[in-house]
Amino acid sequence: MPISIQHIRHATSILTLNGKRILIDPMLSGVGKIAPVPFTRNYKRNPSTPLPVSLHIFEKVDAILLTHRHFDHWDKKAISILNKSIPVFCQPKDRASVQSVGFKRVIPVNDCYEWEGIQMKRIEGPHAPGLTGKLLGLVSGFFLNTMTEGSIYIVSDCIYTPAIEEAFRELMPDVAILNASEAEMIWGTVITMTSEDIARIARLSPRTKLLAVHLDTINHCKMSRNQLTKFLKEQHLEDSVWVPEDGEVISF
Repeated sequence: MPISIQHIRHATSILTLNGKRILIDPMLSGVGKIAPVPFTRNYKRNPSTPLPVSLHIFEKVDAILLTHRHFDHWDKKAISILNKSIPVFCQPKDRASVQSVGFKRVIPVNDCYEWEGIQMKRIEGPHAPGLTGKLLGLVSGFFLNTMTEGSIYIVSDCIYTPAIEEAFRELMPDVAILNASEAEMIWGTVITMTSEDIARIARLSPRTKLLAVHLDTINHCKMSRNQLTKFLKEQHLEDSVWVPEDGEVISF
């Protein structure tokens, strides 16, 4: 079977791999139910876009993959409705917090882990440069590989670094999900990948099918889906990078 991804909204997706449905970074709140990100240039409440699917579809996932615990990746709504008995894969520093809200099978991935024929490798990275990066903390991307269906690299909110570049060179993923949007703090620090970073990765790893997400939903995200699509056309990269709509299903 092919790798299938249903992009839900922002960083939330349902990945189908090796017959298992893995929910990535669930933020399931309704429009305006979450406070604005502080220290940013506007104070619009979050999220600004509705869920494109019924909450019932999240009853049918087999596992949760949590890259970090910022509210736009792990919100109170998700915590309240998701099945507490399914495995939650996370970075080691998040284990105690996830357990404290009732999840019974919390599996910290220190380096590598195998589950249901899926090899997982955790790739840690900074959320931002300098002091802002220390404030926000490290986040984790995850490389998932299977014997028959190929591999996917969920980069998360890691900014572009030599280590991320090396991961693409070494792992050569078939698919990668990149958190774009040029999210910015009020003092000007950009804390997610930029359009130029997306272009660099597309040229660095041309065999990798790229999905750019994390767009049009949270108040500190500067770059829109339309702006990124326009940039990719100008760079002749529209056939290398997919910018999915909320709710869209893409199979590779």
